[in-house]
Amino acid sequence: MPQHPRAHAPTSPVFRTTLCAALLCACTSLSQAAGPAASPAAPASHPAIAWTAAQVQAAGVTTQTVGSSGAGAAAGVVLQGTVELPPQATELLSTPVAGVVQQVLVGAGQKVKAGEPVARLLSPDLLAWQRDLLQAQAQARLAASKLERDEKLHAEGIIAGLRLQETRTQNELAQVALRERRQALQMAGASTTGNTLQPGLTLRAAAAGTVLEVTATPGQRLDAGMPVAKLARGGQWAIALQATPSQAQSLRVGDLLTVQGCKAPARLAAIVPQVSPGNQAVQMRADFTAAEDCLRAQQFVQVTVAARTATAAPAANQVTVPAQAVVRHDGHAYVFVKTPQGFVPTAVVLGDDAAGQALVRSGVKAGDVIAVQGLAALKGAWQGMGGGAQ
Repeated sequence: MPQHPRAHAPTSPVFRTTLCAALLCACTSLSQAAGPAASPAAPASHPAIAWTAAQVQAAGVTTQTVGSSGAGAAAGVVLQGTVELPPQATELLSTPVAGVVQQVLVGAGQKVKAGEPVARLLSPDLLAWQRDLLQAQAQARLAASKLERDEKLHAEGIIAGLRLQETRTQNELAQVALRERRQALQMAGASTTGNTLQPGLTLRAAAAGTVLEVTATPGQRLDAGMPVAKLARGGQWAIALQATPSQAQSLRVGDLLTVQGCKAPARLAAIVPQVSPGNQAVQMRADFTAAEDCLRAQQFVQVTVAARTATAAPAANQVTVPAQAVVRHDGHAYVFVKTPQGFVPTAVVLGDDAAGQALVRSGVKAGDVIAVQGLAALKGAWQGMGGGAQ
């Protein structure tokens, strides 16, 4: 059968140009509709790993509660310490003058108020101080009288100005001596009024507190400066703590510490920037200032680091988790969050790592419970549900 004469006719240039343009437009439309192919897909939700308690224990899985703004690593850390009396809370009551102890009015363990008598002394030296004060008062009155008289004589032109200047100098020296004698008696706790001599001296507590020790006994002769009693001011205790270097890195000054046996918390006051040469422990000090009678000097105590409270700053929504609690899958970071249904692999957005802690910007929040050990078993069970780990 004869073929149609156009079957083998060559395609015209106009037709080829039109066909290519149509194909190019079609490819462009398909590419725009498909969107950018390089964008990573968002992590899909994953089913919970529903293990029994026996399976969790067999896999060695342990959990930790997430704390806010870096407190997750420190919250729950238990430290051991010893209660100490800080120097600023110790009052050593000593005798200002030599004398004989007449009476001791307090005992060890007794609570005293500010100004309460502690002991009474008889001091011959105190009599001499009072006598010197009376003499200084008489000399000061005489010097003031001479100055008043010479000022009048100088105003009338009877005496020279040099004599008036000498009288003024003598008056100033007499007033200085009077103030010195008066202040010495005031420091000793003796009265500076009246014209009678009193050999008795009462030693009083400067502030409210508890008597720790009484070193003087009735009839004992004491030299000036010898101790009579040692007092502890109420509501001021220090707790000397030790921590490992890794624990110290997660702590900071101002952290609250729950003290075993006390309702009020202590506050971390100082972290010594060195370690002990023997055990490589970091020395720290916590202050306990609550008006609560729950501590004793030299008492061994156990404290627990409390979670830090979140602030109103934008970074307060960030939390930290142990770096080993983070696993990788399909290019994303995950942590295993414990829920009633089991451990759920939860995607998180991470920030910087520091001191073995990972900053989590989103994905988990303070109060969530995550797995921190046994991650290999959890990850293996997770991969068994489908998908390969990267």
